[in-house]
Amino acid sequence: MNESLVLLIGDLAWPVTVLLITSIVLISQREPVGRLIDRMRTVSFPGGQAQLAVPEERAGLISEVLGSLSDRLGLPSATPLPAGNQIQNREPVLAPSSQPMMQVKTLAELRAGAANILTELAFPPPPAGIGTVSATIDVLRTRGVLDTEQAASLNRMIEVADEAASGALVPPRVQAAVQNSGTAILDQLELLRTVAGRKCEEYILDTLRQRAQGWIVDFDRAIPRDGSAMPRAQVDALVTAGESSIVVEVRARLRPFAVGQIETARDWLAALPTDLPVLIVMLGERLPEREQVRIIGDHQAPVGFLLWDIEPDMLIARLHELMTGARISQALES
Repeated sequence: MNESLVLLIGDLAWPVTVLLITSIVLISQREPVGRLIDRMRTVSFPGGQAQLAVPEERAGLISEVLGSLSDRLGLPSATPLPAGNQIQNREPVLAPSSQPMMQVKTLAELRAGAANILTELAFPPPPAGIGTVSATIDVLRTRGVLDTEQAASLNRMIEVADEAASGALVPPRVQAAVQNSGTAILDQLELLRTVAGRKCEEYILDTLRQRAQGWIVDFDRAIPRDGSAMPRAQVDALVTAGESSIVVEVRARLRPFAVGQIETARDWLAALPTDLPVLIVMLGERLPEREQVRIIGDHQAPVGFLLWDIEPDMLIARLHELMTGARISQALES
């Protein structure tokens, strides 16, 4: 046998051997290998799993998201113009954007567009900053901008989009649902931007109504300052418990270093009786001390600031605290 033939047989032996071994393993271990392949259809990643094929039933989810937003957008009614001798305080309803909405064709585009609008809706950002899209949705739910069902359906939509981004195949039915409803979903979120501040204000006041058991709560009250020619200040709520009263005021746009909002709050507070305690409810981060002092000015009664994003359960406790402090102060002065 010549040397070339020996080399040829040697070169062919290893591939044939590997093929035989592979065939034997596949035949003898068919069931375990099958289970391994099944497991490979799911890709694990920190925080969850993504299917390599988006279930076709997710097409109904896209329509569900659109329905939850359009059916229960809950646009607040327009605020009547204040009288000439009143200082207005309600959060404004903004004009819709005149820019045309992007035409959504894919889940990736729908997710990106929704994430951008949701981030803008969560302004001012919470004290911890802007986190994941899911965390942003939860912030908006806590603020009352989204209700529980809207938040849940949006979270499921983001999960499906993340599955697709992780490599899952998008069935034609799901793709068609995105093309039919994706742009409308972004339109509804954009419309929500115009009323986010007002919805938050109304949600906090509704929470006050539910929790203020045994107290008298007078909403949208105009309060004059005794012995002053200043215009009357309109307040979100005047809470009365026994002989004590306190103003609850929601300022959804008040935030650190926003000079215009700080000066507006200062002018509003200056129009109130100086002996009336006030609790200002705001979003985002706490104001620096100097800005709090700027707003309080010469107001004599206690003025508190409640951060709704991190201490919503403290609403009633802070009202008790401020009213008690006012009573103690009045007793000492007398």
